[in-house]
Amino acid sequence: MTTDRFEAYFWGIYALIYESDDILALSDAAFFLSDVDTASIGQTLHAVLLFRDRSRLYTEILLADEGEIVEARYAYIYYNGDGKRVMQYDNRSHHPEIWTHPHHMHKGPIPAAGEQDRAWPTDIGFVTFETVFERIRDRFFG
Repeated sequence: MTTDRFEAYFWGIYALIYESDDILALSDAAFFLSDVDTASIGQTLHAVLLFRDRSRLYTEILLADEGEIVEARYAYIYYNGDGKRVMQYDNRSHHPEIWTHPHHMHKGPIPAAGEQDRAWPTDIGFVTFETVFERIRDRFFG
């Protein structure tokens, strides 16, 4: 049943987050994770994960059931403790020149108004919540 698959996806993400209290500030008021009903009925997942060093991961995922739950549309934006973007993964189709299109990443701070936000091929083979979270863990907390 589709609802069961969406719920299983949500609880997998939930477990990953709550088993990561060594790097996450789970009790901080800025922490947010949408609920299981939003995932299973609305087929979306939103999260603001605050890390112990005050960095943050903003997550927006649109889910789809294609025999298994997939992240049909996603944006993961990781900011340092000063609020500057460090990296961003998304699959919007606005960078067709990238060979991993529509999947791509942005590096460094968000450019000033009028400047182009350069895109790069992803450095993760298969972008998902889990792979992005693990990339952050390994790169910044490893």
